[in-house]
Amino acid sequence: MKVLIASDTYIYQTNGVVTVLNTLVNGLRQLGYEVKVLAPANGRRSFQKGDDYFIRSVPAVYYPGERLCLIHRDPLLDELKSWKPDIVHFHTEGLIGRLAIKIALESDALLVVTTHTDFAKYVFGCLNDLLPVRLACKAIAKFFYPYAKAIIVPSEKSRGFAWLQDYLDRVTVIPNGITLKRFQRTVSERDRTALLRQCGFTENGCTLVMITRVSREKNIIEILRYFPSLLRVMPKAQLIIVGDGPDRKRLEKYCSRHKLSERVCFAGRVPPEDVYRYYALGDVFVSASSFEVHSMTYLEAMACGLPMVCRKDMCLKNVLDHGFNGFIYETEQEFTDSVLKILTDRSLQKSMSANALERAEEYSDIDHVGHVAALYKRVADQFRNDSA
Repeated sequence: MKVLIASDTYIYQTNGVVTVLNTLVNGLRQLGYEVKVLAPANGRRSFQKGDDYFIRSVPAVYYPGERLCLIHRDPLLDELKSWKPDIVHFHTEGLIGRLAIKIALESDALLVVTTHTDFAKYVFGCLNDLLPVRLACKAIAKFFYPYAKAIIVPSEKSRGFAWLQDYLDRVTVIPNGITLKRFQRTVSERDRTALLRQCGFTENGCTLVMITRVSREKNIIEILRYFPSLLRVMPKAQLIIVGDGPDRKRLEKYCSRHKLSERVCFAGRVPPEDVYRYYALGDVFVSASSFEVHSMTYLEAMACGLPMVCRKDMCLKNVLDHGFNGFIYETEQEFTDSVLKILTDRSLQKSMSANALERAEEYSDIDHVGHVAALYKRVADQFRNDSA
């Protein structure tokens, strides 16, 4: 089967969608599928790299690091049409999706869509609940989803997005998956010590870690606001924030202003292959985000055996069970108490770590790719037979 994967974000960026795409592309190729990828180039020149097709793009004004493909025609697009894919599967509701639909219609391919993100919050932020924004999102949905034979969402939370309600008969929940062995690796004491020193820290059994895009929608500021409460009862606590993004300077200034800089380290972006080393520095994984749909970092943290303390959100269903592999909090006091319980009760920490590893097994890349491949077959069997 020939599958064209299309996305507005790919290897030139670091985020959860890219991780999911890499997992799917590599997994499908290992299963014997012919897979090509369509994505924005990181400049104003289109080019091909093996089976990856990059179309010239310009920077997006609304979000740093994003790229927009504004073109309608390109020789590489013609080549993909001539290839005649059986399935076109696009992963973001952006301009690449427009090109993917065009290729699908002109090559008689079946269209599958995965929605990864609450794009109303992503694009419009706190204005996402305003009526004009809701109407705009419905209009965007009408542009993309009517052509889709199937719509994949990674969680029950995403099934509830307002713009999907007219298409629920096509929606299938397929949770994200990760390559467990990438994270379940041993980090030597020497390497741990060296990384902690880079952050200005020492090994003290009180390290909180957060792996995230450093942007406003991730609500990192809440953890920083709550952190002094934790320091009052546990002065040795230290927080490592791994990742980069448009909100980093503001958060660094906040830490400086509130005298947190000595206890909070912004480690910046690290190569994906080294991320497991930073999870290994932590005793607890923390997150205040309510933006997540089915966060890859939560799955990665579990794969590394980290107990989690996360803000209450629907995306945690079947991922974080309160009291089993971590705690769910709603208030500052609950956050502080939860972290303190884990850091001061080594027996609890050990059992939660074991439970996290157990839960991570439910989200392997093999299962994810297998479910997507089964959906492709089901769609092909249904619609090819209907048209026969």
